[in-house]
Amino acid sequence: MVRTFLRLLDAWRNGRVLGALALAGLLAACAQPELPQPAALPPEPAPIMQPVPSFQQEGLASWYGAELDRHRTASGERFDMNGLTAAHRSLPLDTVVRVTNLKNGQSVSVRINDRGPFTPGRVIDLSHAAALQIGMKHDGLARVRIEVYDTDQHKHVATVESGVPAF
Repeated sequence: MVRTFLRLLDAWRNGRVLGALALAGLLAACAQPELPQPAALPPEPAPIMQPVPSFQQEGLASWYGAELDRHRTASGERFDMNGLTAAHRSLPLDTVVRVTNLKNGQSVSVRINDRGPFTPGRVIDLSHAAALQIGMKHDGLARVRIEVYDTDQHKHVATVESGVPAF
């Protein structure tokens, strides 16, 4: 570029104005404006990972209420029919499970605080409040899916340690 400028200057000095103008015009015509770079595309969003339950079981659920209200549970606490708790035969006490009514899709998270049910063919006994939330109180029994998610366990531990109830 500097060399071209010097040639133009030399041509101007030597009286070759037309040649210098022609050369300047040629250079201007050949010059390309700098094109803007295309905007970078945003990175593809990471796929949304659905949590996978660490335990899953389907079966018949029942509920219990006033007849056992205030009785001691297997965990040592008193049963509260208005709390969101449940009895399960084998899940560790204090495990939080999600119970889904397979008939209507309604679900509730409950904490296992007791053992049972002791009626053959049933997989979980829910408190009165939990039965209301999944719409099975009237029927008394419902086909359900029980799921344990590890993230629910961490949330429960944090709320128990802080003294704020998880439910």
